[in-house]
Amino acid sequence: MSRRGFLAGVGAFGVASALAGCATSTPSPAAGSGTKKSAALQLKSRETSDGGRKAMQALLDEFAKANPQYKPTLNTMEPAAFQQQIRADLTLATPPDMLTWFAGEIASNFAKQGLLLDATSAFPADGYSKQFADLSTDAGGKKIFVPTNYYWWGMFYRTSQFEKWDVSEPKTWDEFIALCKTLKGKGVSPIALPLADSAWLTASWFDYLNLRINGATFHRALLAGQESYTDPRVAKVLDTWREVLPYLDPDGKGLAFQEGSAKWQQGKDAMFLAGTFLGDATPADVKADVNFFQFPIIDANVPVAEEAPLDGFIASARTANPEGALAFMKYVATPQAQELYLKTSGSTLIPANSNAKSPVSTPLLEKGRAMVASAADVTQFFNRDSNDDQLNALTTALVRFIDKPDEAGDILKKWQDDSAKARGN
Repeated sequence: MSRRGFLAGVGAFGVASALAGCATSTPSPAAGSGTKKSAALQLKSRETSDGGRKAMQALLDEFAKANPQYKPTLNTMEPAAFQQQIRADLTLATPPDMLTWFAGEIASNFAKQGLLLDATSAFPADGYSKQFADLSTDAGGKKIFVPTNYYWWGMFYRTSQFEKWDVSEPKTWDEFIALCKTLKGKGVSPIALPLADSAWLTASWFDYLNLRINGATFHRALLAGQESYTDPRVAKVLDTWREVLPYLDPDGKGLAFQEGSAKWQQGKDAMFLAGTFLGDATPADVKADVNFFQFPIIDANVPVAEEAPLDGFIASARTANPEGALAFMKYVATPQAQELYLKTSGSTLIPANSNAKSPVSTPLLEKGRAMVASAADVTQFFNRDSNDDQLNALTTALVRFIDKPDEAGDILKKWQDDSAKARGN
């Protein structure tokens, strides 16, 4: 199962996702169909849960109160189909005016092709961190994405289990390895990593190790093909991950994500590197017991970067109504719009505008918000910062490395070749 396919079925911590469900409205007309452009603004959304649809409609209804001339309409499509069609949508003669999307290279790539509307005039001067503003900016300095909410990644554990085992959160890599040794000595599997349907989870380990060892600038350059996977710096990442391999759940390769999550909930696996979606199917009594810690610091001289996937909106450069599209983009950037969306959807995602309040605030959420806010840099996730083909090359390499760590050199060469092919080089 692909990462996006998986995330289409789960949501933020403890809630039904705005990404789940099925299509509920008519798709956009195909190119060349002869359908005339509607006078109404069209928002195409991949958020198909009941809460997600209601929240999107609430945004449009509120926007229409102040902008009745635009008559906005909502077109909701099942996430996998949305994903497959978005590039075609952006090249239609009569495209959707606005679309839900993600920050990262997968947005910047559309901008490089001239497919996205310049949203600089709609981007607020206040409320967005430099990290989020940078993630919304193309190579030419134009804003091409308006972020509305995000979630974070961390090393999740159950507070009661840590107390029972008499262990505490590590801060550094050495402390983390020592913790793993202690847990294994107590007969506890230290780390969950279910791979049967979620091999993409290996990317989170690569992302964080590379960020902690080599920094965000090198990480982005590597994913962009400007650096090679045969670089000694990447070899160092695998050498460091090798220290962890003895502490992975030995049954992980045969476990589906939900099975791995269940073992973690039961305390059979102590820690799980994941996004907040980990708690989506977690019982209420377990949710209250869940905590996390920041991925350990390996080199104190490397600026700290965190993974915080950022969602929001893009607008088509071919829209027949750029004024209306920009007006909508400006609206969804406001604290009021983001609070309305999260309240209506029932989501515990965090609003991207720092002036917006989370409708449901918990100590866990505030801890995640503070961690991301204090980061020197923010990245997305491997396939948001590259693409799905690159992610396939990574999972092939890293799953092989788990099995055969002594073949690291050959694995890196194959990874570089597969990555170059995925980029069309």
